[in-house]
Amino acid sequence: MTPLDLTKLPDFLRAQRWFAGKAWPIKSVSVADHVTMELGACSFTLAIIEVVYELGQPERYQLQARQTPEGLTSALEDDDCVRAVFNLAREGRVVSSGSGRVVGEWIASTDSGVALPDPLSVRRLNVEQSNTSLVLGERVIIKVIRKLEAGVNPEYEVGRFLATKTNFRATPQLVGALNLEGPAGATLAVAHRFVPDAVDGWKYTLERLRQEKALSERFLGEMRELGARLGDLHKAFASAGPDDLAFSPEPLLQEDLQRWSASIVGELGVTLADAGRLHADLEGRREGLIAYAKRLAHVAPSGQKIRIHGDLHLGQVLRSENQWLFFDFEGEPSRSFTARREKYSALRDVAGMIRSFDYAEATVALEGGQPRGRVGPTRDAFLEGYRQATRGAAFLPDSDEAFDVMLRAFELEKLLYEVRYELANRPDWVRIPVEALLRMEDAQ
Repeated sequence: MTPLDLTKLPDFLRAQRWFAGKAWPIKSVSVADHVTMELGACSFTLAIIEVVYELGQPERYQLQARQTPEGLTSALEDDDCVRAVFNLAREGRVVSSGSGRVVGEWIASTDSGVALPDPLSVRRLNVEQSNTSLVLGERVIIKVIRKLEAGVNPEYEVGRFLATKTNFRATPQLVGALNLEGPAGATLAVAHRFVPDAVDGWKYTLERLRQEKALSERFLGEMRELGARLGDLHKAFASAGPDDLAFSPEPLLQEDLQRWSASIVGELGVTLADAGRLHADLEGRREGLIAYAKRLAHVAPSGQKIRIHGDLHLGQVLRSENQWLFFDFEGEPSRSFTARREKYSALRDVAGMIRSFDYAEATVALEGGQPRGRVGPTRDAFLEGYRQATRGAAFLPDSDEAFDVMLRAFELEKLLYEVRYELANRPDWVRIPVEALLRMEDAQ
């Protein structure tokens, strides 16, 4: 098969919706590893390419390309190629690459048998920008990971742990994967059960808040259930034995609390310096907010550090058949794989979800909907469900006071992130986290 024409790669990349470097001049493109795929009716080159920019850090991407007389084309536009790539995982095949090998994996746990129709239909999802997602037979969704990082991909690692080591099923189950082993090693694709007719939690909650002037017991019951399911997820993470080093719980130490506190204080300084120019009322709250963050360092350490979702909000849960499902365990995209795989307090996930409730209500208010005031009952119901599901859990603080101080500190951490994000991306929205910061300091 004709090798890829490297001179054509920059133009090919800029035409791909998943390529994040469109705005930067490309200095060079090289191939770190490649596989010539001859898969029945389909042949193409799977290449791991390194893009070096004139400025900034190099990036690695995965592409499946064909060299045609008209130039490079994406092989995944061909349904036969999509099926062939999926079958690599489904059949557990191994294909040698230039410097390693591509290894397919199909998880044969007792309830992962997915009855797939024949012929296998292929449907492309256009909702994602950074990866390529394809639905096969309306039973499986395969995500081809485009931007690659060295190390263990948390989405694969967490999905495999939950599917094979726990009974937690409130998630679209991981059923297979493609991994590249060798010097350019990375997770290339993950396959999960496809959940038809699911609504993401953000859209679901917005719709309910638009419809309900006063929160119904049904909605508050769903929030309790969401809290309980998060508690179940954390219990599943904490169930790892001591021999599973990536997941086994670790004692939460005073130095962890001090490190987290110092980090939040540092973020406060940077964030208020930026936001204070637009919102002068924040500057007068600086000392009170710093005191809030410093309380974390003086909590008596108890509980454990465990693996967590790491980027939890309403957009990371699905509502399907009156059940909540958690998904997207990749972690915060701006952090390295190593940082995303760190064990942490479970309350960081709890704080992320609580902040999402505030965003949902503020979004409805900006649309001219109901006035504020519904976050409190939503938060209380969610926490009630979480506390009931995790009563006596070794990974949580052993006193209500420590629980509250830690949760508030992580809410503050999330708020600071939101302020910085909105300043950079949606300045009109920055008032949402700023107002929450002001309310938080008032509540001390």
